Amino acid sequence: MKTGDIAGIVAVLLTVAILFLLLQALRRFVTITAEQLRKLAHLGTGVLAISFAWIFSSWIAVCIVCGLAALLMVAIRRYTPLKRRMGGVLENVGRESRGEIYFPLSVALLSFLARGGKLMYVIPLLVLTFADSTAALLGEEYGKHGYAGIGGIKSAEGSVSFFTVAFFSVHIPLLLFTEQGRPETLLIAIDIALVVTLLEAIAWRGLDNLFIPLGVFILLHIYMTLSLWMLVTRLIVAACLLLFVFLYRSRTTLQASALLASVLVLYVSWGLGGWRWLIAPTTLFVTYTLFYPAKVLRVDRTHNVYAVVSAASSGLVWVFLAQVKFGTALLYPYTLGYAIQLAILAWTLKVLRNPEDAAWKSGPTIVAFSCALIFLPWMAEEHFSRAALLGSLAGGALCGAAFALFCTVERRQDGLYSVNGTRWARQAAIVFGATLAGAGMARFL
Repeated sequence: MKTGDIAGIVAVLLTVAILFLLLQALRRFVTITAEQLRKLAHLGTGVLAISFAWIFSSWIAVCIVCGLAALLMVAIRRYTPLKRRMGGVLENVGRESRGEIYFPLSVALLSFLARGGKLMYVIPLLVLTFADSTAALLGEEYGKHGYAGIGGIKSAEGSVSFFTVAFFSVHIPLLLFTEQGRPETLLIAIDIALVVTLLEAIAWRGLDNLFIPLGVFILLHIYMTLSLWMLVTRLIVAACLLLFVFLYRSRTTLQASALLASVLVLYVSWGLGGWRWLIAPTTLFVTYTLFYPAKVLRVDRTHNVYAVVSAASSGLVWVFLAQVKFGTALLYPYTLGYAIQLAILAWTLKVLRNPEDAAWKSGPTIVAFSCALIFLPWMAEEHFSRAALLGSLAGGALCGAAFALFCTVERRQDGLYSVNGTRWARQAAIVFGATLAGAGMARFL
């Protein structure tokens, strides 16, 4: 690390401190909401972080300054004298957020991943700095069509503004500073803006400060190597999945942000694995409410983003590992995970209308139907081979075991199951454990 880097670290930390002091003082002279004040801080620190590409000579210096900045943010929240002078910039927004910690973390990760590639470092931060701030400020001022997210209400107007600014934040740098063709830069910008808009819509507790820049970086890394036709295909598929989920929304128990999370899961599953990897999650999405013994009403839409993350967690792990090394051999545990999730979701919905129902009575039927719905397409792809038939039977046994474990571990209150985050975490852990066993078993089939 050079002497100039040390001077840069000191200058950056002093600039952040001065910025927070000025914003705190601004409240005394101007009528400004807590959200507006926080987003002004977001803009200021974002522009400062963008300049790191020219201030520092190595990613190590960026990581050091980000670590010290994160410690400063913690001190502002915890140390009373600092909290009194600067804490108003971070607090009083009416929701729990740790975005000020995730922001320097994402900057450090971007610097490490980009390794001196200015464009790959700057573009994600342009999206985070300007699109996120614009969405929050315009959504607060003009948002009329709200939808529920974890920890607060977001607006359609804010999401549209996020998409617009994200598009230009990607398109203009690619057009001016790369050799990509005009159609390619246009499609890359639209695709990335659409995906990160979904990420922003489902993020909670400030995690958008982590999801957005890393998402943009990964998508840039992928999309800049694709042909024009492949970029067109990805945009068409994303639009079709969004339309499909929107049209089917009334038949689900998902809140608005959870529906957007479902679009993202389906798109990522297809984007990483292809059409075969889209079948199982789509089947789960379409069929899980078939076990609900009543028409789905608005009051029944209690499943949030946590539910979608839980249902898709094991599948996303397996499809990612398939791309890294193991290929289609992991399609079996991937499919098994969705079969187990379908059985558990079907059972927890069924007891809503009959809380006295016992798992040992209805469970075997639900497990059998769930495995049939999920495994039949997989067996057809495998041409109903002997290995596929044995795999389905073994999958049914594992599904039954995971279902029994869930019913044993997860307590019922008045016959019903909780929908809090802890329940979804336990469910995801049980399902992933069963799929690990399935992956090991598949080697002997």
